[in-house]
Amino acid sequence: MKLAVGALLLTFATAVTAGFFVYQFMFTLTEKMKTAFPTQSLQLERVNINSTCITISVRNFASVDVQITGVYINGKVYSLTENVFVSPNGVGTIHLHGAYVEGETYTLKITSSLGSPLVSVVKYD
Repeated sequence: MKLAVGALLLTFATAVTAGFFVYQFMFTLTEKMKTAFPTQSLQLERVNINSTCITISVRNFASVDVQITGVYINGKVYSLTENVFVSPNGVGTIHLHGAYVEGETYTLKITSSLGSPLVSVVKYD
């Protein structure tokens, strides 16, 4: 009986120790994956607005080409006149032609072929 209890305690201690090391390994691996595969593939570099055009520059942090698939201005779909592809670690430019009013605030939502949409609020001063 003492032998069985000793074996059980040894097994328990081994499992807890192994669990500690596996947890540390998995936590480190997860952090490395977050660096290698960022949750947001696009980042807004700059926005220029005039009365006829909003020019948006976005940087691609993904390791593959990203296509801009859609743009929404204040919740309304804007149809892109040109295909915009952004290479890895490159900057792509999106031109949104229209009539824009000085003093207004515009909510821009940019959807891409990879990752979650990029949302930004800009004011035309």
